[in-house]
Amino acid sequence: MDKLANMQAFAAVGQTGSFAEAARRLNLANSVVSKRVKDLEGFLQTQLLVRTTRKVNLTDNGYSYLEYVRKFLDELEEVETRLRHHTEKPIGVIKLNAPVSFGMQYLGPSLSSYLNTYPDVEIKAYLSDRQVSLIDEGYDLSIRTGPLKTSSLIAKKLVACRRVVCASPAYFAEHGKPETPKNLKQHNCLNYLNLAEGKAWPFTVDGKKVWQPVSGRFSVDNGDLLHEAALTGCGVALLPTFIVGDSLKNGLLETALEPFEETDFGIYAVYQHTRHLSTKIRTLIDHLSDCFSKEAF
Repeated sequence: MDKLANMQAFAAVGQTGSFAEAARRLNLANSVVSKRVKDLEGFLQTQLLVRTTRKVNLTDNGYSYLEYVRKFLDELEEVETRLRHHTEKPIGVIKLNAPVSFGMQYLGPSLSSYLNTYPDVEIKAYLSDRQVSLIDEGYDLSIRTGPLKTSSLIAKKLVACRRVVCASPAYFAEHGKPETPKNLKQHNCLNYLNLAEGKAWPFTVDGKKVWQPVSGRFSVDNGDLLHEAALTGCGVALLPTFIVGDSLKNGLLETALEPFEETDFGIYAVYQHTRHLSTKIRTLIDHLSDCFSKEAF
């Protein structure tokens, strides 16, 4: 049994959800790909895929195994490429995800300078405020904001950042500033749908994290649009300073509830756990950390 070839076939099917697409990518016949996956399942004595007439799904064991197979194959490809080129420099493709607002404002210069430093690396950057699945969607690295949920992923804090309650001076003049998180019940809150589905905001009260229910007439999944709504006096928003920092400095927005701000907010690089982090990922994380440390968030 050619275990490596079988693993490559399984990884292709697992990532595409299709034997036909996997066969096309590997330039093999469908029957060959199917046999290799069956041989691998026989060797492991477990079912990795559930096959139906319309699609192919991973079993729980399949999900777990795919994570390790994909990282193994990626690392093997990088090592082989370095050996062929006789270099220790990072080589290969990095698939990166980042939030829209942060990516538009800060990623361009930092990624450009990284690519200038390492000409043998290719970056594919996808901007989305949706929290992607690194394993299922094949991402090498994700830039995420906020305190992160406990998971099997590794998170490296790149830089500290604040998330502040803010509104226009005109709004606060008319409606008053909330003095405690509970006072938000009397305000029209501009809600970010990717944060607790827009139903609650996090605060620190007496040293503990609490979630304050909020409501309002405008909810959206993009921070820039919330920023614009806050500037026009539409209501109160909870936004990171990398979005509203300039508006705060210019007096176009004012903050409230500063004593209750969450203390664990930041910008993180998130990646899958691996025994040996690839050179391309390690150098990109270090580069981003160095670039962002020079910014005033």
